[in-house]
Amino acid sequence: MMKKSLIIGSAVTIAVLFSEHFHSFSIGFTLAIVAVSCGYLIAYQAILRPQYAMSFLVLAAITKLAITVTGVIWVFSADIIYSPITFLVAYALFSVLITYTVSRYRAHRRDISDQQQREILQTGLYERVK
Repeated sequence: MMKKSLIIGSAVTIAVLFSEHFHSFSIGFTLAIVAVSCGYLIAYQAILRPQYAMSFLVLAAITKLAITVTGVIWVFSADIIYSPITFLVAYALFSVLITYTVSRYRAHRRDISDQQQREILQTGLYERVK
């Protein structure tokens, strides 16, 4: 609970502090959402296909890096933002925020899944609990 309130409080505080450069803040926020979300969508495919786990993780890292670099180059070359510091702070903050949110969601889903299954006589086989 304390982590959530700390993260939400810092996000709101930074948003208020950088309200003068809201355009830069919102572009950094959007780029963070797109890059991190695409990276996690690819990385979580490793759970479904464990034999290709390393390939998916490397592809996820490269995809996140490519989206970030392309977005930063495009934003700075098009002269869309006026405060690079605001852009970078927003990107860093929301990358951490999205990572925390997705990790907590996955842990919650795993806990629910574990509660719905039980092992059959220590054989390694599982059955669904009704």
